[in-house]
Amino acid sequence: MKFRTLLTISGICLCSTPIINAQEAQSPWTFGVKAGVNLSTFKSDGTTLSSMDGTTGFNGGVTVEYALRNNFFLHSGLEFTTKGADYYTAGPLNSILPENGDPYWTYRSISDSRRFKYLQLPLTLGYRLPVSKDVNIAFNAGAYLAIGLSGKGTQQTWVTNIYADGETNTTYEEGKTSKKGDADYGLIGGIGLEYKKFSLNANYEYGLSSLATARNSEGINMGETWRNRNLTFSVGYKF
Repeated sequence: MKFRTLLTISGICLCSTPIINAQEAQSPWTFGVKAGVNLSTFKSDGTTLSSMDGTTGFNGGVTVEYALRNNFFLHSGLEFTTKGADYYTAGPLNSILPENGDPYWTYRSISDSRRFKYLQLPLTLGYRLPVSKDVNIAFNAGAYLAIGLSGKGTQQTWVTNIYADGETNTTYEEGKTSKKGDADYGLIGGIGLEYKKFSLNANYEYGLSSLATARNSEGINMGETWRNRNLTFSVGYKF
C-alpha cells in the first residue's frame, strides 16, 4: 500500500514538473540591470551661440521588460544619468559714446558650462529580431521623463574695451550656480545586440523640455533656449 501510494505521488510530481516549468518560462516579465556612458550636448534655439562642446557622463540603473506577441515588447526601468555641455558665446563689437570722454569699443565673450543629474524613467515599444538561437537584434522607440536631482553651472565672462589710442582693457568675472535640477522629457530610440542574457545597447535621447534662457550680466534675455541631446552606450544583463 505504501509502495503504491509513493508511486502515485511520484507520478503526479513528474507530470506536474513540465507544467510548472512551462508556466515559469511563459512569464512575460524580465528584470535586469544596465550601466554605460553618455555623450551629451545641448540644442540651442538662440542666435548668439558661437560654439558648443559636448561632455561625457554615465548612466546606470535597473530595467524591466514585458513581452508582447510576435516578438514585440515594452521596455522601462529607472536609471541615474548625467547630461550637460559647454558652450561659448562671442558678442559683437559695439561702440560706446560716453557723455564725458572719448568713444571706445567693447567686446564681450562668455564661456558657460552646465551639468545636470537626473533620475530617468524611459518607456519604449520594442521589437526583437532573432538572428540565431542565442542572438537577437532589438529595436526600440518611445519617450522618457527625467526628474532633476541637481543642476550646476559655471559662467565666465570677459569684457574687452578698445580705446581710440589703441589701448585695451579686459575685465574678467566668474559666477557659479547650483540648484535642484529641472524636469526634462523627450523622445528616445535605439538598437541593441543581445546574446543570451547580455546586451549591448545604443540609444539617442531627443530632449523637448526647455532647460534655461540665457541672460547677460544686466539680466537682459539673450534668447538662448537649451534642450538636451544625449547619445548613450550601455551594457545590460537580464536575470
